Amino acid sequence: MHPASGYVRCPQMSAMPARVTELPGSPAVVAAPVPAARRVDRRATLKLARRSRQRWALLGGAILACSFGLTVGILDVLR
Repeated sequence: MHPASGYVRCPQMSAMPARVTELPGSPAVVAAPVPAARRVDRRATLKLARRSRQRWALLGGAILACSFGLTVGILDVLR
């Protein structure tokens, strides 16, 4: 077992400063997008990320294949 931690956070360090927690003036009301619109935006973002990962994976595979081919070619010439 690990020994008990001697670290104790004091209340002054764990509380947020008053100027940060207080809202300036009246709070602004912002309409949240409908769940369907958020879902469409999320899917579009995920699709772009997936395409980017696929491109990098294809590039990495092409580099590996070229490296292997070059290695086999060099070893064939040296032999």
